[in-house]
Amino acid sequence: MIDLKIGKPYAFATYNCWDYVREVRQENGIKTRQYQPQNLDNAFEIITAEMQKLGNGLTKVTAPQNFDIVIGHKKTGTRNTYHCGLFFDNNIIHCDRKLRQVVAQSAQEFYSGFDGVKFWR
Repeated sequence: MIDLKIGKPYAFATYNCWDYVREVRQENGIKTRQYQPQNLDNAFEIITAEMQKLGNGLTKVTAPQNFDIVIGHKKTGTRNTYHCGLFFDNNIIHCDRKLRQVVAQSAQEFYSGFDGVKFWR
């Protein structure tokens, strides 16, 4: 049985959405690099830049499959915000900041909260 960690506590400083993605992919035999951003503002700029480099093991795809990484982007005023999770059975499993835990959300509901989403395998 696959453990998607639903209900696991979430706190950005100690366990963030990228940590979650890495942990579950690793437990299911999918290597994913760790990136060390200095703060939330630059976290996804670093991750996205690194994911696009050759040899990092990730490829951008248009149709997600189970365990693909989903990154949502939203512009709020002058600031870009990002969030990631895993695609699994037409749901996005991710760390919910308000609930402070890992949750499963329908893919369409997750996508509707962002200006755009990208998928990485």
